[in-house]
Amino acid sequence: MFVPVLLINMILLVITVLLIIADLLLVNYGECKVTIHEEDEAKEFTVEGGGFLLSSLTEPAIAINSSCAGKASCGYCKVKLLSGGGQILPTEDIFMSREEKLSGMRLACQVKIKEDLEIDIPDFLTTVRTIVKNKTYDPKLRWHLIKTGREGVLPEKRVTRLGKDEEQKLYAILDDFKETPGAVVPVLQRINETFNYLSEPALRFTAKSLHMPLSEVHRLATFYNAFSLQPRGRHIAKVCLGTACYVKGGEKILHSVMSKLGLTDGNTTEDLRYTVETVSCIGCCGQSPVMSVNGSIYGYLKPSMVDGILKRYS
Repeated sequence: MFVPVLLINMILLVITVLLIIADLLLVNYGECKVTIHEEDEAKEFTVEGGGFLLSSLTEPAIAINSSCAGKASCGYCKVKLLSGGGQILPTEDIFMSREEKLSGMRLACQVKIKEDLEIDIPDFLTTVRTIVKNKTYDPKLRWHLIKTGREGVLPEKRVTRLGKDEEQKLYAILDDFKETPGAVVPVLQRINETFNYLSEPALRFTAKSLHMPLSEVHRLATFYNAFSLQPRGRHIAKVCLGTACYVKGGEKILHSVMSKLGLTDGNTTEDLRYTVETVSCIGCCGQSPVMSVNGSIYGYLKPSMVDGILKRYS
């Protein structure tokens, strides 16, 4: 029983190899035009037909994400085919939701260029969001964004473009570090201080200006706890929940702060005046319970004292 199965598999393997050789030697697709829509730009170039789209995109330096080197095991190299490309393959099916299949999404590593193609390349963050949302493949292959011990996904987009004033500020920051090699972290620190958080457009702007992949800039932005990807208030209130403060009523202080600011969902007020954070230690255990606002320390607290402290920053 084993021998016939093995023989059949060998025959199928030989046929597959012969078909691949025939396709390479006998079929000539000629030059094919590839038109790419990426964000607000459109690019066009010609390639010799017969190759795969992913490898063809790397030659004209088109940035596209792939961590499996074209083995169809990561699902990151998704592109939307606007025209051409043929039918979706079984190797792509497991990575696609029903909506993506209907919209023409494909894996660039599986699309063979046999005709003119028109494609749209989704941005990196959108690709990761969709992968995490669909959960249509092995969870071990999914990206995990770990920060402060919790697993989370990328936040939804808030702002997609920078204003002129914001661009000017970013140009000034980058200009200050133009003579400093590998200054991406100091640049992100300055941006975080200037805007109180790292917005998605700012990360894109930084990556493009420093000629770095957006994925690398985003990795650094999520690695350091000092950086925030969410808008933060002008005043940062930190409530200590370390052992000494917790025993002395730190949790009651936190509830009082949240109540006074009307925070029930999230830790930043809608007017972006306050952001409330919890910390493990402020370094004033002898004055517990303790909180700080913009670096100023307030100790020996009682819930009734919170309102008066916050009013100083109104």
